[in-house]
Amino acid sequence: MTKTPTPTDVTLYVVPQCPLCDGARSWLARHRITFVERDVQRDFGALRAMYRLTRQNLVPVFARGERALVRPTDEQLEEFFA
Repeated sequence: MTKTPTPTDVTLYVVPQCPLCDGARSWLARHRITFVERDVQRDFGALRAMYRLTRQNLVPVFARGERALVRPTDEQLEEFFA
């Protein structure tokens, strides 16, 4: 049985006006996964946290604990949340 992530388990790093970020939100909503959203353009602490995890500055980034995916495919997301 798969454990459903709690809201604090999943962080989505985004920037405003980003179509890929909109798609990431939609994917999470379709799969009923709750998450905390962090805007790396307006929140320097969020940018630093994302960079510590990924060593890059592309969005969207899906994070769970110390694991992160940068601009993942649907297949990668399915595996990440399995």
